[in-house]
Amino acid sequence: MNEDWVRNNDRSRFIKSKIIKDYFASWVKRDFTQVPKCFSPEIFYREWYGATYQGLHELIVWLAASLLKQTALEWRIDDSEITNKNKFVVTWFFHAKDEKEYAFDGVSLIEFKGNKIIRVSEYSAKHELTRPYRSR
Repeated sequence: MNEDWVRNNDRSRFIKSKIIKDYFASWVKRDFTQVPKCFSPEIFYREWYGATYQGLHELIVWLAASLLKQTALEWRIDDSEITNKNKFVVTWFFHAKDEKEYAFDGVSLIEFKGNKIIRVSEYSAKHELTRPYRSR
């Protein structure tokens, strides 16, 4: 295997992982000024509950509106796996407050075009686990 290819691939993976981490941290920091550097102008973003945002303008409008009604207390990445050079599967825990406080687990499928995110699809699960068939 070509060492330059491996080195370039590792660098690309590092850059993309940092973009993901920085975006998640921006919610807790309440600072979305770097969003245009992280996301493609053609971004398609699907939230865990079904809301979608097409294009950078809609994404920025949504983020600004979110700052007015929601405070992210924690958005922790639990694991991040790269499926190919442009796609990541990220599992996470989200804890926030608006009218009430809430928390849940989630998964984001994140796709890059170059070094910008072009697609995000989020899915959620209850944070509290049960074992209904556990042997007693």
